[in-house]
Amino acid sequence: MKNVVILGATGSIGRQCLEVIQAEGSFRVTGLAAHSSWQDLVDLVLQHHPRFVAVADACASGHLAKALSERGCADVKVLEGQDGVCSLAQLDEADIIVHAIPGFEGLRPLLGALEAGKMVAFAGKEALVSAGDLIVRTMRRTGAMLVPVDSEHSAIFQCMTGEERQYVSRIILTASGGPFWESSPGEMAKVRPEEALRHPKWRMGAKISVDSATFFNKALEVIEAHYLFGLDYDRISVVVHPEAIVHSMVVFEDGSVKALMSNPDMRLPISYALNYPARVRGLVSPLELEGKTLSFSPPDLERFPCLELGFRVGKAGGTAPCFISAADEEAVKLFLSGVIPFNAIYTVLDLALSTYEPLEASSIAVLEREALKGKLKVREIIEAGTWQA
Repeated sequence: MKNVVILGATGSIGRQCLEVIQAEGSFRVTGLAAHSSWQDLVDLVLQHHPRFVAVADACASGHLAKALSERGCADVKVLEGQDGVCSLAQLDEADIIVHAIPGFEGLRPLLGALEAGKMVAFAGKEALVSAGDLIVRTMRRTGAMLVPVDSEHSAIFQCMTGEERQYVSRIILTASGGPFWESSPGEMAKVRPEEALRHPKWRMGAKISVDSATFFNKALEVIEAHYLFGLDYDRISVVVHPEAIVHSMVVFEDGSVKALMSNPDMRLPISYALNYPARVRGLVSPLELEGKTLSFSPPDLERFPCLELGFRVGKAGGTAPCFISAADEEAVKLFLSGVIPFNAIYTVLDLALSTYEPLEASSIAVLEREALKGKLKVREIIEAGTWQA
């Protein structure tokens, strides 16, 4: 029985991971971590009985420890703050670390797990996008492994398994199109936060749902694919596939194409990552193709320019992906709180990038400084009102 630590346990991926673990019965939950939702973490502790828990928000740690003691769980060790989450990521007892921490906050725990040589089931794409060069160097040095949980990268990973990388011509990431694929620019200008959160195919958290609606999530996935599979950006493309059945494709030198198809359910790539290289019968029903139509079309970069932004930032390299990923976190937060409209997210990001000079992504300290610059730049643009010009 393998011991699993889940970072981001109270989020969408974390909860679905716990569903898979409970259904398959071949894993032991050793540790759980959350950002600040200690009440939800208490419920998960009572259900899954981990030996260790951590809350990134140090102020919540005391509440968590008190609540666990009152519920008869005083033997559960509470690790405090961001350092506690990083300690959990490096836990000796852990066989698998599930990394499901969104945003730049996930970087230190990810690097900690990789420094410890862990196998990481990986869903926190912003960390890899922000520090790809640093992460790749760390993995080469320690022998750690990333198995992607994102449906698209899991599909590519599976299609490449058993293949020689030298024969890969390019990869094709699929995009569902999100909730506004058929909306006009005028309609998108009036999008409300609750509408952007209703993805037509996937059950996801708020940040990734908004990013999927703007196509910024696909921009992140392009950069993520570059680092995961070692391909230049001119060998990565995107097609819109509204049915969300083909999760991505790999094109080989001889002209053949491998595609992975399944019902759109994140529990399948989660199960694959946990059990890799084995496959087990799980919670997801087999795909029935009878009566289904598969369609593919190019992305509309005029209505969804955030995708082009991803290629631009990826090619710029250095700290540019870190800067723009953090800037997007701030822009999405401002949209969800009603400060800026939906279609201003790209405008703000484009303005932020226009004056940015990337640095070498040489250390966590450099990346943390550039991430903060990205967030502050967005605030500066909003306060100056230049995004409305």
